[in-house]
Amino acid sequence: MFKNKKAAILIKKKLSEIFNRELIYFPYRKLIIITKVIVISDFSLAKIYISFFPKEKEKENNLIKILNNKSKYYKKLLFKKLILKKMPNILFNIDDSPNI
Repeated sequence: MFKNKKAAILIKKKLSEIFNRELIYFPYRKLIIITKVIVISDFSLAKIYISFFPKEKEKENNLIKILNNKSKYYKKLLFKKLILKKMPNILFNIDDSPNI
């Protein structure tokens, strides 16, 4: 359990850095905010919950599809930056939790 939380924190930090660097190339010029990362216990999957700013519901589903299509690319970048024995597959989801 501890390893999963530590891996989730590392993935969140490094992926945020990658998104900040690539923001100028991202469609619609949206700010991507990673709200939560959950790594499954066997390290087979990392569920990454994100929200966009500014919010536009009609474009968010397209953006999630774009990110999920590029998930292997992001996995490869993360594997280069993180010291993990196994890099989980990545699945992006929209964070539907209410804003506080």
